[in-house]
Amino acid sequence: MNGPIIQTDVEERLMILTDRLDKEVEYYATVATERAINEATYKKLYATTLLQSEGTVATREALAQVHSAEAFHAWKIAEAKEKATQQSLIAIRNQMDALRTICANVRSLGG
Repeated sequence: MNGPIIQTDVEERLMILTDRLDKEVEYYATVATERAINEATYKKLYATTLLQSEGTVATREALAQVHSAEAFHAWKIAEAKEKATQQSLIAIRNQMDALRTICANVRSLGG
């Protein structure tokens, strides 16, 4: 912001952040669901392979890991998206908090 800070400018920025927050919350719900599905898919595939394999425990676990590697990768990517979205939500909330502080300061100065 260049020049004097006006109450309506701060409120307008808050509204923009509110819209971003709403969209990000919806996206978070999507990525959280995606992560849960991918995690369940991996665990089911791993367990099924482990149960169907023969040999030593180490051999069965290795086969299960190899067989479920793609599902594990998809789960970890979805998990990373979820964590990134959480951080984005935190950043938006912090920005809104800062703007609320500015808004209160402007109000107290009569702007």
